[in-house]
Amino acid sequence: MTTFQFGNDKASSLLKIGWRSSLLIVFISLLTLATSCSNDDIPVPEPTISGSIVMYNNFNGAMLDFTEADMKNAGFTLGDLISVTIDDKEIVMPYYDGYYAPNGEYLLVAYPTYPSICFTTSNVGLPQELLGLEGHTVTIKMKEKGGSLIVQEALGMKYTNERSDYPTLSDEQYANARVIKAGKIANNRLYRCSSPFNSKINRASYVSEYLEREGVKTVLNLADTEAKMQAYDLPSYSHTLWDGGHVILCPLTADPTSDDNNQKLIEALKILPSYPAPYVVHCTEGKDRTGFVCALLEGLCGATYEEMVDDYLITYDNYYQVSPIYFPSICEILVMLKLNPYLMYYAGVSDESQLPNIDYAEAFSNFLLSHGMNQHQLEALIQALTAK
Repeated sequence: MTTFQFGNDKASSLLKIGWRSSLLIVFISLLTLATSCSNDDIPVPEPTISGSIVMYNNFNGAMLDFTEADMKNAGFTLGDLISVTIDDKEIVMPYYDGYYAPNGEYLLVAYPTYPSICFTTSNVGLPQELLGLEGHTVTIKMKEKGGSLIVQEALGMKYTNERSDYPTLSDEQYANARVIKAGKIANNRLYRCSSPFNSKINRASYVSEYLEREGVKTVLNLADTEAKMQAYDLPSYSHTLWDGGHVILCPLTADPTSDDNNQKLIEALKILPSYPAPYVVHCTEGKDRTGFVCALLEGLCGATYEEMVDDYLITYDNYYQVSPIYFPSICEILVMLKLNPYLMYYAGVSDESQLPNIDYAEAFSNFLLSHGMNQHQLEALIQALTAK
């Protein structure tokens, strides 16, 4: 038999109320406690949202009939790991606001310029069996809250186009313009930058002035077609380069590994040595397409893995003030997801751990030779970049 003992005040109070009332109070207290515990144990429904495929965009991505706001109201946030179910086929993927997954991998995208959510694979579109399903139901469920948040934070960083927002940067840093110092590339021979022609991100005039000061003679333009160039209001020195026939147009898409991109790039690199140095490579921001092509040229001229990584990350310091010293985890993600896949592709390796130990001069030479460049053209390209 268990004996409950109370303090004098408590005992006196219970006696005054009477034993029946006391039992009632105890019963209610126990019931309240039990109810409280049971409420804590009730599972909270996981976020879910359903809709349908409205249409497919130009990149074979399925546009759904709900928006990022609808996703948020349903309990989803960017960086979540989710599942997409269509016609009883469930696929697990991340939810981002950009194409941050490796090429060909599934993702759900709230792209800023899209009118609604897009279900696709990164940069290459959906496979044939998931095309032509307009009107089919798509259900999104949570798999892991924040399961891909570190990628979203690393690749979803935003920059501004206001010069005054970068008071600590020089004009050339703001323009993401710099000379490349890697491997055996000659001093002041190869440069990279954001676009000196397209003023969309408010950097073209700064780039143009920088290229004029540096005496750059030839531009490898990875972003523009002839029609786009004709539509731009060009800064002074950019106008001089364009009118003088010193711009090689080589518009690449977001996937540098595609056959079309490879063919365009190889043809451009074949003729580059016939143009006067110094050379500059650019796309729009001077970040991704520029970064991959510059890494290819750097490695071809004997750069180490560390040199290519260091050059690639300068761009993120210029745009986002993110450097390996202060943001090592983010920089590690950037290199792992953005740069390394293309170094592996150009070097012909499948093991990422091999990257620090590769002879890039040999590996990248083999890539160019196997994609349509002959030995004479290869040697001319290397000579153009490394000659004193």
